[in-house]
Amino acid sequence: AIGPVLRRMDFAKELASPSQPFTLRAGRDVSWAELPWIAMLVWAGAVVAGLAALRAVLRQRRARERAEALLRLDQVARLNTLGELAAGMAHELNQPLTAVLANTQAARRLLVADPPEPEVAREAMDHAVAQAQRAAQVLTRLRRTIERPQAAQVLGPVDLVASVRKVAEMLEPEREDARVRLSVQGEASVPVQADAVALEQILHNLLTNALHAAASQASGQHQVVVLVARDGAFGQCTVEDSGPGVPEALRARIFEPFFSTREGGLGLGLSLCETLATGMGGSLALAPAGAAGACFVLRLPISGAPAMKEPA
Repeated sequence: AIGPVLRRMDFAKELASPSQPFTLRAGRDVSWAELPWIAMLVWAGAVVAGLAALRAVLRQRRARERAEALLRLDQVARLNTLGELAAGMAHELNQPLTAVLANTQAARRLLVADPPEPEVAREAMDHAVAQAQRAAQVLTRLRRTIERPQAAQVLGPVDLVASVRKVAEMLEPEREDARVRLSVQGEASVPVQADAVALEQILHNLLTNALHAAASQASGQHQVVVLVARDGAFGQCTVEDSGPGVPEALRARIFEPFFSTREGGLGLGLSLCETLATGMGGSLALAPAGAAGACFVLRLPISGAPAMKEPA
């Protein structure tokens, strides 16, 4: 044998009769050098190549399945986003368009009255024009959101008190119909860093909800109190109503999309308001339950103050 012995093979065979014993013995030593290394290497290479090919095929299949799953998830996400965007657009445009309709109808009645009241009709049309411009601004902001999400809001100095009074004036017909007392208290001016249209949208939703809540009470005081003040580096607007309040079991869900405590509500108003407030570096929160009614607190950075992140 050449080299170390790998295996020894022995063979023995009895060939003679019992009277004439004869045994044939044979032996063979197999060494490492005598093995068919080329054939073995070819076979091993074929096995390794086959396993590698199988692994590559399985990897490609898993990658394709993952890509298809991600594509399906992306399509579902796009559909959900489109649905939320459409619902949000309907929600945001409903208020100014309703005001346009109400003011134009009032102007028409005033013009055909006997005697006609052109001055009051002109004032109603001015309100309608202002609401139409607000609807156009909402569409512009939504378009910026789609085209350039990071530039959707144009931040600048805005007087929080003036914005509250402007929105309160917009809602004066609704306040009169609901027979709710609305008072604005606090400082004379609180300049905050905000997007004017987004801020008005937040205030419009908060005041509208507060008016509805206060008017829903069968008895007691029907009132909404808005308090505007400074709180450190933030301007704070508190909207409190005398309505039934938010049940404790529902408080954690009040800002969830498509969740509403009001029958027939889309459940997008507060969710959109929270998103807008957060995008401006502020916050919108439901204050702890008080004696009665609901109390929402909007906080926005003071204009010109050092940048601070609103705590979550």
